Amino acid sequence: MKAHTYANVLRMAFGLASVALTATVVSSPNCFAKESESDERKRPNIVLVLVDDMGYSDLGCYGSEIQTPVLDRLATNGVRFERFYNCSQCTPSRAALLTGLYPHQAGLGDMNAKGPTDTFWKTVGSPAYLGFKKPNSGVCTIAEILRTGGYQTFMSGKWHLGDTPDNWPSARGFERTFCLIPGAHEHFTGRHAWKESGPIAPHILDGKLLESLPDDFYSTDTFTDYAIRFIKDGKSDSPWFLYLSYTAPHWPLQAHEKDAAKYKEIYTHHPESLRHARLERMKKMKLISESAILPPLENGVTSEGIESNREWRDRSNLDYAGMIECVDRNIGRLVEFLESRGELENTLFLFASDNGADTVRGPLWGALNNAPFRSVKTSAYEGGITTPLVVHWPKGIGSQQAGKIIYGYAHFIDIMPTILSACGLKYPSHFNEHALLPCEGIDLLSAIQGLSSLPSNRPLFWERMGNEAVRLGDLKLVRRYSDLSEKDGAPKVDGPRTGTWELYNVTNDPGETNNLIGKFESDTGKLRDLWQAWADRVGVIPREKILDYFKN
Repeated sequence: MKAHTYANVLRMAFGLASVALTATVVSSPNCFAKESESDERKRPNIVLVLVDDMGYSDLGCYGSEIQTPVLDRLATNGVRFERFYNCSQCTPSRAALLTGLYPHQAGLGDMNAKGPTDTFWKTVGSPAYLGFKKPNSGVCTIAEILRTGGYQTFMSGKWHLGDTPDNWPSARGFERTFCLIPGAHEHFTGRHAWKESGPIAPHILDGKLLESLPDDFYSTDTFTDYAIRFIKDGKSDSPWFLYLSYTAPHWPLQAHEKDAAKYKEIYTHHPESLRHARLERMKKMKLISESAILPPLENGVTSEGIESNREWRDRSNLDYAGMIECVDRNIGRLVEFLESRGELENTLFLFASDNGADTVRGPLWGALNNAPFRSVKTSAYEGGITTPLVVHWPKGIGSQQAGKIIYGYAHFIDIMPTILSACGLKYPSHFNEHALLPCEGIDLLSAIQGLSSLPSNRPLFWERMGNEAVRLGDLKLVRRYSDLSEKDGAPKVDGPRTGTWELYNVTNDPGETNNLIGKFESDTGKLRDLWQAWADRVGVIPREKILDYFKN
């Protein structure tokens, strides 16, 4: 892609005023009005890109040393969110992203891929843990709603919301699909993760299980190939929605050698020096308050744990960075393709990560990837639940917003109502004559367009394997289930609960370094009551009870 061509297109696009969206919902909540063919094409295309296990500061536009020029340009000509939240781990986050509901409401309070037939979760019995719910249980995907509203719906990438065919993406609203059904695979072969031989992991093409993959398969490249193919083969007179869900940079860490090699010199530096450099860049970008400090490594992480398997970890760091750069390059392929079709300026593009980085490469590197935040994937500290969010839509955002940072906080549950709003549609009360649970998210479109601010006093909630949190305004109440692993700093999710409630001002103290518990008793009590009321409402089962089921 020629950089000057892309830049010229964006400059012209941002000179246009925001368009008025034409599609509307008619009186029946199940029916969507269709406009004339010309009006139909005024509705934006939607690209929703999700990466897997990437930290908050792993993009150049969020302070990283990793090269991501395409996403950086999209951020320069769009907006970035200062604090956008996911659900701490892949399956729960994907459930929230695609439904506008908290994971427990969607049936994925845990990663139950088999659904109601799973022996363990069947014994537990709670609908909050029995697998991805369908419309007859009150849960609808954004693809199902958009398809009803006249959109073509495409998906390429990782699904991880159910292994059984009745919950494959082809059964949940997506017309064209090329997907990995479970959570991980070998990136060059498609085999089950960590398998050097044997069959490929379950991949589907348009609802049919594949026996083999392309000879030149590499997950990021191939997912992009199919995404572009679906758009190219689609109808030219109807808008489309693409969910592009990369498995990178999820383990096993495997990059093209050319992408990994360029980071060899960079990662000879100690991760602490790189982490401080990221913090300073974020402060200059005004993503993080000037008063922010980096959190120390969690108590209990040993020097032996940090130094163990050093050679493998050093190589893995190169692969991790190379995988992210490859994602960026492939997004560039998609952007160039849309530009060639004249569709870029009226495409709403969103990019996020499903959770914070993990500790596969050790606690020092997880701390770098999630800087300036504390802890890692599966925790309810900021490092586990915070994602970058880049939004780009030249026709719909307006030139005055180019490069702006959206301050405040929002959540994956807000993606559904925001996309529907951009498409001129509303979240329905019923789908196929079944009543739906009310959407938990809010429409972020006016904030993205600079017409309003994000709500400053809105409660948000988390529960992941006993790691719990609630945020309201500047304050966040959080507790981990138990002490962290001494080996790698990963959150423990078994044994007795030892974690206690902690209170932080996460606006001024994003690293959660200054525990305020005991200083604001009335606020602590209010937040604790809010969390418990939410947990009761969505069906959270205490981790202690779930572990008792395991023992028995």
